[in-house]
Amino acid sequence: MGSKFFSKLRFTTATAVCLALSLPGWGQVSGKPNAEALFQRAASALASQRYPEAERDFLAVLQLEPRNIGALGNLGVVYTRTNRFAQAIETYQRALKLAPNEPSLTLNLGLAHLKQEQFAAALPLFERLAPNPRFPQASQLLATCLVETGANTRALTLLDTLLTRTPDDTGLLYLQGIALARLKRTDAAHEAWTRMMAAAQPAQASFLMGKASYETGAFEKAAESFRTALAADPTLKDAHRELGKTLASLRDNEAAARELRLADPADSEALYFLGGVLAQDASPEAVPILEKARDLNPDFWGPYFYLGKLQFEQGNLKDAISNLERATKLKPDESAALYQLARAWQKAGRTAEARAAFEKVAALNRSRQ
Repeated sequence: MGSKFFSKLRFTTATAVCLALSLPGWGQVSGKPNAEALFQRAASALASQRYPEAERDFLAVLQLEPRNIGALGNLGVVYTRTNRFAQAIETYQRALKLAPNEPSLTLNLGLAHLKQEQFAAALPLFERLAPNPRFPQASQLLATCLVETGANTRALTLLDTLLTRTPDDTGLLYLQGIALARLKRTDAAHEAWTRMMAAAQPAQASFLMGKASYETGAFEKAAESFRTALAADPTLKDAHRELGKTLASLRDNEAAARELRLADPADSEALYFLGGVLAQDASPEAVPILEKARDLNPDFWGPYFYLGKLQFEQGNLKDAISNLERATKLKPDESAALYQLARAWQKAGRTAEARAAFEKVAALNRSRQ
């Protein structure tokens, strides 16, 4: 299974979490419930991970005070922590229009874009934050975005600076190796990864080396590294997911499915890859697995794409179009999903829409040559 069919939910090296906000801007509302009391109740629910209650009460605050920045920011946190990243992005953007200089909102918006693999959108946000000493993780997140958008030379300049401060940071060394490898500086990449391996514990070292090999297309080597990681730590469920992805890229679907089933059952990425593997073999198990992946991560385009593709092949045009439209809305530049949608529109007699979609697919493919 080629990697072009799968969005790589890439390894984000920096540790960063969405920040809950406690900002002023609420108060008494004549004749209505106290917005501040609602806010405090919502904040308590958020802190206790009672997300449905938090969402309900932050929305209630916003009905009373639509410009309440704290409620908007924290509602974005709720959406992010429940994997509704498209809604989180929209909410953070709304909050930033009211408070354009609030760095916590900028960080959270960048992280939500990162979760959606929208690296070009996240990059300027982390660039804005990188000089701020309150957010040291922003520089590493910026380096991640630079590598993912192909700005490898610029990424290396930043990584060199960061590594002078923390020379044994395995995440930075991983990124440095990826950037060097993509610039065809093979020996320097190998040196960075050797330092990374020396700085990490055995299982982590092999896992990171597997990730690096996967990202640079060395799938056989990646599979070997993930197996070594599992031998060192059999409880490392992420390694089962990554080994399964790698075996899928090597078109060993049976072995890929076996490894992906050993991953965390709540791992939406593993379920997505498993559903994709099973879909290629026309297994009836594919649909419920893809639906579970979709439900766990409702703003990831991939399950909608494969569900739509399966429904199209089964002649269920209505549901196929619905899922494929959702996939392309979540990831407009994904040519595989757009092409499948164009076919579905064409078969449904929506000729003009199909023609426009086919033209966009051709333009996207030309831009990547």
